[in-house]
Amino acid sequence: MTADSEPVKTGVVLTGMPGSGKSTVGRLLSEQTGLPFLDTDALIEAGESKRLAEIIADHSPEGFRAIEAAYIQSIQSAGSVISTGGSVCYSSEAMHHLAGLGTIVWLDVKPDILEQRFVDAFDRGVLIEPGSSLADLYDSRYPLYEQYAQLKIEASPLTAEEVVSLIRQQLAL
Repeated sequence: MTADSEPVKTGVVLTGMPGSGKSTVGRLLSEQTGLPFLDTDALIEAGESKRLAEIIADHSPEGFRAIEAAYIQSIQSAGSVISTGGSVCYSSEAMHHLAGLGTIVWLDVKPDILEQRFVDAFDRGVLIEPGSSLADLYDSRYPLYEQYAQLKIEASPLTAEEVVSLIRQQLAL
């Protein structure tokens, strides 16, 4: 490494749609690398003492996004594997904060695969407008995920183990 090059970031920040495998991949990556694991949805639920679905129901979409962004910006876990909620991409401040904690890896999973992975997004705590489909949500978030991602993994056809292997190869972990 030369004096003017950036230091290697050892943290990994997983982004992507709900159902893309962020938590599963994050836990596996943490186990394989020894890096601590943090799930931001679990952090928010613990801090608010409610399930995500309840928090979303109690607030407007903008209100929930503000809560999520505040929790994200409080994280100081550089050198960790961080699994984020799918809606974090709406906050540029939160995304820039996360970029300082590690390499942002987007797990891109197509809507037809997402729909197979879970049936009721509302019960799960997905920030989706009534009457909207997962495909609509995917289309609205795609440019944001693309904007912030430093590494994109086409995860639709892959197992969690294969995704972890690709991340480790690409980031030399």
